[in-house]
Amino acid sequence: MINLDFSTLIDRAVKDVFAFVSNPNNMSKWNSAVVSIEQVTPGAVAVGTKFKTVGEAIGRRLEGELQVQTYEPESKCGFQLNAGPMQMNLTLALKTVGTGTKISLSVQGNPSGVFKLAEGVMTGQVKSLMEANLAKLKSVLESGA
Repeated sequence: MINLDFSTLIDRAVKDVFAFVSNPNNMSKWNSAVVSIEQVTPGAVAVGTKFKTVGEAIGRRLEGELQVQTYEPESKCGFQLNAGPMQMNLTLALKTVGTGTKISLSVQGNPSGVFKLAEGVMTGQVKSLMEANLAKLKSVLESGA
């Protein structure tokens, strides 16, 4: 089991940060593991909305499904990803700090198959990936996305 927590401060209002991170259509703009994402459930993004995903992990291309699990405006959003032998839950919690936003990212993963065998290596890779992704998210949002 993979359990990791990260946080960063973003110099943007919480409403702007939430609008960006709660919409999975924006994931490929800041999450380097996401190659492409396409909404398959019609309508506005809400709990239960599903997306078809293509990603990469440990050098492997993974097709899967992402579903919105939590959607609390300007506070929290969460997603469950099922891709090949990997199930991951990502939760982003937001809090106003001064004129900016503290974003906390929690990642839980339950690898199986070949990923279970490489869980130790994978944990390190996920940690590095998520640290880099949060830095990119901060950069994208602070540059006006």
